[in-house]
Amino acid sequence: MRRAALIFNPNAGRGGRSRLIALERGANVLLRHGVEVEIVATCGPGTAGDQAAEAAKKGADPIFACGGDGTLHEVIQGLAHHPTATVGIVPLGSANALARHLGLSLNPSEAVRQQLSFTAHLIPLGRVTCEIPGGPHSRYFAVMAGAGPDGMLVYRVLADGKQRLGRSIYFLRAAQLFLSSRFSTFRVCGTRDNRSPLDRDVVSAMAIRVGDLGGLFSPLARGASPTDDTLQLTLTTPPSHLALPAWFATSWTRTPRWNPYTEHLRVVDFRCSGAKPRVHVQADGEWIGTTPMHVELIPNALRLLMPAAR
Repeated sequence: MRRAALIFNPNAGRGGRSRLIALERGANVLLRHGVEVEIVATCGPGTAGDQAAEAAKKGADPIFACGGDGTLHEVIQGLAHHPTATVGIVPLGSANALARHLGLSLNPSEAVRQQLSFTAHLIPLGRVTCEIPGGPHSRYFAVMAGAGPDGMLVYRVLADGKQRLGRSIYFLRAAQLFLSSRFSTFRVCGTRDNRSPLDRDVVSAMAIRVGDLGGLFSPLARGASPTDDTLQLTLTTPPSHLALPAWFATSWTRTPRWNPYTEHLRVVDFRCSGAKPRVHVQADGEWIGTTPMHVELIPNALRLLMPAAR
């Protein structure tokens, strides 16, 4: 590594000054190892991808997404399929699900130090296509994407400002929403990894790319990896007022065999449709639109710094 860029959102999270100090300390780790560093503040919502692509054009490699899973989500929009640029992570967010999966310290300086010995791995990315007012659009994702309660959660909570709520309050709001609301039923169709068809009525569909989502969601779905060549899909069938509490209760008590409503599958791709009203869709904890939704896996899409053994 000879030149690196650290991209961060100055308006994300809390404690803006302390976050900047943490970034400067991470930059100092790189400088002490002979790496030229540029700290890049995003210009506004949705600009991180273009700014990451511009940094790569100027020769920066790796490019560190400094923040949470949402900042990483924005950065990979600009670096997916880039032939040389590699993505690293400086965890400064709430969940930091991919950083935790990679075994990164939540201390930014230590996380940077760890990645000095990581190697670039070419991994698949999920791609979700859904509806916005202007028509269909697509986004890549590295952690998870889903339709149903998780989409409604980010639609409601992020509208209030997740950075102002804090992680504990965010999880409390999530629990209240999941356990007290009734959600629309929609249709999921797709192809399993053994090429057999999938066709279900569900209230929730979540595609997951990490081994542990963390926090309140930690036991709900485990075992996925960003290097998997299939999607781990978790489906929850109606009625939602029984299925969602059962999912949480049996997951936390490690008794999933007693839950008739939740199924974990491996799929090649899947589609969600038929909900009235349309169901909210999220990717990497960011609201991105509504159903109908199509999720697929794109091979060899991103160069990611990872431990050599992974």
